[in-house]
Amino acid sequence: MSLPHARYIVLEHEGEWKINLDNRYYGPFATQQAAVDSATGTARKAGEDGYPASVLLMQGTKFETLWTTDSNPAP
Repeated sequence: MSLPHARYIVLEHEGEWKINLDNRYYGPFATQQAAVDSATGTARKAGEDGYPASVLLMQGTKFETLWTTDSNPAP
């Protein structure tokens, strides 16, 4: 059985930068980069524990993949 894919979505929500994971918001963060850094650090840890993970930046209705375990495997 494969493990669920953790998608950390960085977005501006109600005027603040937050991370959405499984329809829950985390933050706020002072800047977009701070939210990206936090999401990436958490996603890396998930990857090290064997979970497929990715960090996406949501801008409007578009998503940009910033990091994924598929292209950055854990050591």
